[in-house]
Amino acid sequence: MTQQDLFGGWWTQQKLEILSKYLKAYRRIFESNQRARYFRVSYVDAFAGTGVIPRPALAGTLADFIPGIEKEEEEFRKGSARRALEVDPPFQHYVFIEKDREKCGELIALASEFSMRDIRIINEDANTALSRWCSEMEPRDRAVVFLDPFGASVEWNVIEAIAKTKAVDLWFLFPYGAVNRMLTSGRKPPPSWSERLTRVFGTGEWEEQFYSSTRYLSLLDPDQQVELVRKTAGKDEIIQFFIDRLKTVFVDVATPGLLFNSRTLIFVLLFAAGNKAGAGAGIKIANHLLEGLTRV
Repeated sequence: MTQQDLFGGWWTQQKLEILSKYLKAYRRIFESNQRARYFRVSYVDAFAGTGVIPRPALAGTLADFIPGIEKEEEEFRKGSARRALEVDPPFQHYVFIEKDREKCGELIALASEFSMRDIRIINEDANTALSRWCSEMEPRDRAVVFLDPFGASVEWNVIEAIAKTKAVDLWFLFPYGAVNRMLTSGRKPPPSWSERLTRVFGTGEWEEQFYSSTRYLSLLDPDQQVELVRKTAGKDEIIQFFIDRLKTVFVDVATPGLLFNSRTLIFVLLFAAGNKAGAGAGIKIANHLLEGLTRV
C-alpha cells in the first residue's frame, strides 16, 4: 500500500494538486497585470467538506516506524478549501458551500486559522447556493469555482448559471462512474435515473445518443413487435457528449483529464473558461496541468 493510497488515493492528490497549481497561476495573473487588478477575485468551493481529507486509522501507527511521515501526511490530507486558503497572494473573497452542518463547523474552525482572509461559509445545498451566488455577481467580479460533487448531484441549470456570468473559470469533477452506473446496458434506465441524467446533462438527448433500439416481430406472436434496446455509448462518447454540452454555454473547454481508481475510471476533471478575454490563458494553463493525465 502506497502513502498516496493511505491519504485519500492518488487520484485525489492529482485533482487537488492541479487545482492548487491553477489557483496560484490565476492569482499571479491578476496580481501582475495592472488592468486585471481592477477586478475582485473570488474562489468558490461548492462541496467544501472540511478542508481536510479523512485520516485513516492505520496512518497513526506508521508514524512510529517511518521518519517524516507525519509531515507528509499533513500535506497529503489538505483538502481543496485549505489549499485555496494557502494560495499566495490570496483571493480577495472565499466562499465555501457545504450542506452538512457538522462539516460547516469544521470549516468555521478552519476559517479561524486564516482570520485575515475574507471567508463566507454557506450551510446549504450547493445547487441552490450557487444559483443565488451567480445572481449576486457584479461586473467587477471574477472567480474560480470548484465543483467536486458527491455522485451526480450537480444540475445543469447551475452550470448554465455559472457560464452566464461570463466571469467564472470552472473546474468540475464530472462523476463519470456514477453517471455510467445509471446508464444501464440491456435496457434504458428507470424513470428516476432518467430524470436525474436529464438534470445532469441539461437535455434528454443523451437517450438518443447513448442507446439504440431494434424492432422485430415476435416468434411467438407474429402480430406482436419486440423492441431490443442496448447501450451503444462507451466512455469516449459519454465524456464527449458532456464536453459538447459545456461548449454550448462556455467560451472554451480544456482537454479533459481522466482519474482512475485502480483501473476503473471514476471521474473526469474538466475545465471550462467563461470569460472571453481570459479564456485563452486559462485554457492554456489548464491543458498544461492536465496533460499528465490519460486523455480521451
